[in-house]
Amino acid sequence: MKTNDIYRSPIIHNVPKEHERLIDTGMLHYESSVAGYNERYHRGETSHTIHVWWARRPHSAMRSLLFSSLCRNNDETSIETMANLAMNCNKESLTQAKNILKKDYQYQPKTLDMFGGGGTIPFEAKRLGFDSYSIDSNQLSVFIQRCNMVYANKIDLKKAEIFVKNIGEEILNNLLERTDWLYPLRQETKGKTFGYIWTYKTKCPHCGKIFYLSKRPWLSKKNGKKIAFVKNNNNNDEKLCICDLSNGGEPYSSAWEKRTGILRCPKCKEILDKPNVIKCQDVMIGLVSKGEKTGKVYTEANQDDALPNIEKIKNEENRVLTNIKCSLPSSKLPVWSGIVNPALYGIETHADFLNFRQRLVLLYLIDELIMQYDKLVVSNVEMAKFVIGSLSSLIDQVVDWNCRLSMWIPQNEQVGRAFCGPGIAMLFDYCETDMLLKGPANLWDKLKRIINGVKSFEGCIGDAHIYHAHAQDLPFESNYFDAIVTDPPYYDNIYYSILADFFYSWKKILLKKMEPDLFKSDITDYKFELVASSRRVDTNQSPHDEYCKQLNLAFSEAARVLKEDGIFSFVYSHSSVNAWEAVAGAYRQSPFIVTSVQPLSIERKGRPRAVMSQAVNTCVTFVARKINEEKKPISLQYLLNKTEEYAQNFGKSLIEKSGWTENDAGLAVIACTVGLMANASSITGNYTNKSALISASKIVKNYFPDFSIKVRDSI
Repeated sequence: MKTNDIYRSPIIHNVPKEHERLIDTGMLHYESSVAGYNERYHRGETSHTIHVWWARRPHSAMRSLLFSSLCRNNDETSIETMANLAMNCNKESLTQAKNILKKDYQYQPKTLDMFGGGGTIPFEAKRLGFDSYSIDSNQLSVFIQRCNMVYANKIDLKKAEIFVKNIGEEILNNLLERTDWLYPLRQETKGKTFGYIWTYKTKCPHCGKIFYLSKRPWLSKKNGKKIAFVKNNNNNDEKLCICDLSNGGEPYSSAWEKRTGILRCPKCKEILDKPNVIKCQDVMIGLVSKGEKTGKVYTEANQDDALPNIEKIKNEENRVLTNIKCSLPSSKLPVWSGIVNPALYGIETHADFLNFRQRLVLLYLIDELIMQYDKLVVSNVEMAKFVIGSLSSLIDQVVDWNCRLSMWIPQNEQVGRAFCGPGIAMLFDYCETDMLLKGPANLWDKLKRIINGVKSFEGCIGDAHIYHAHAQDLPFESNYFDAIVTDPPYYDNIYYSILADFFYSWKKILLKKMEPDLFKSDITDYKFELVASSRRVDTNQSPHDEYCKQLNLAFSEAARVLKEDGIFSFVYSHSSVNAWEAVAGAYRQSPFIVTSVQPLSIERKGRPRAVMSQAVNTCVTFVARKINEEKKPISLQYLLNKTEEYAQNFGKSLIEKSGWTENDAGLAVIACTVGLMANASSITGNYTNKSALISASKIVKNYFPDFSIKVRDSI
């Protein structure tokens, strides 16, 4: 046994010698997991810091996955190169990787990502010199990929860097000047006041009591501070005051009953219907300013001093809309409890989720971007597309961090994103920020991240082909690709089209100048989005069955376009039995045989959602080939015995040697079990995939008590 054998993923099915790849050593997960985990903590060094997209895998891990999927040599030099690509991707390691691949291929190998998303996989395929292809059914995804790979290929990136910096700074300076009248406190506080805490007021229809809808009373819980809103009653009205509660006392008590969604009048105690916040009174209740030296200072707000007349803002909004020849987005949010909660409370359109001042700032920004595009396109069309396309992510920053759905986080005294997924929460108190100052989530820092992201494009010399298409009907000829490496939506984890529409509905005002066909619809396509959803099927259909059907079609298409000696590396993860059953079934119905499962623990363990919800930190790569052999049934006992073997050996080594959590190690083991099921025609004794998975998960839980897999229906 070699020294590194303790780290190797188990081989589920032997690979014909002539088809062996580096990934078959089972070593991908070790180096790539460490590197991918580390990458999450380094901002501003990859394409991820430019445009917003969700659930993207780290560049480092995907770079190693691509190299190991294509490399036909599994010697120590190749393993070391795979590790170097993950841990320290420099010119030397890239050159070494390309030289190894040149020996394996007498031509430029073709790779496909069937679910391009944010474009990490095709971007890294391009970096490695492959002929990279990518598709997505979502128009915003297609634009992001074209900007980062197609536009970037046609220009001098060094010059583009300078353009992005200079034009970006000009846009922000102009925006600072144009918005000066919108923020009267800029001059009064010498730029110290950057945050405005808002809530809503409503009137009880039963007793006439006017009260706040705020749910979050705390402003600071950082470094021992306890600053919150407290209530000061005044007849039928009430006022919120800011108080230091470090020495005791209770904050404002919300009219919402905890964890029920019930709103009760604080005076007469009657239950009220869901309020329409657009019809409620917007109330500014607090200001956030920089301290004299460090920290934040909180003061009560005088709305008349802190905000211009609303009618003046509306009139200016109409003027800008007329100037740029567009109207406010009128596309509707889906009314979907648990996924799009704002739609339940009156935020009906993609214009409603911003208040009047936030919306005008966004329109000013779009106007500035349009003017810069019109100037630059006269001399250099491709440069204009790349530079303004990259700078359009300033729109992302405003949409994501400065809307009615952006919360103030008292634990770290920062602003939280509105659209981090998977669902969109309704907020009854939110933080508006002056994004042209140097406070949290400001546009100047975003510009720096855009510039640094553009720098990471240098040296990506391969060709990239990006199509607006869907995986169930691939626009390619048969036997075309040497490898398919893809990271699809994970069952019902995230509804990408719903999240994307909040950005698309505003960005299309600008981007239809660059890609008129791509941005002609009001919202992004969701017809072919591969997600399991009760809202995306007819009432008499099962969302699980429809997902399985669509996944089967995608696998069938993958088999069609993949060369006979090609490799299919499919990245996946989920915490529910149904999701894993769908994957096992899709492989079973396809010509593919799963040869190994390579787990990657690449998510940040400390991110808030993971801490609160024990979110899955591991994804796995199912490595498969088109092997011409008949699939045979296996017994449940064989499946359970192999599951126990994987848990005793591989699972325990992940914890003891690599420091993985029990939940992550357990998921890696159950994925290997899914691989076994995928290769079988059935499980003898009339056991279903679902019942077999549940039985196997009980064994995994015996070894790893923190492991959890859920039995639930699709959302």
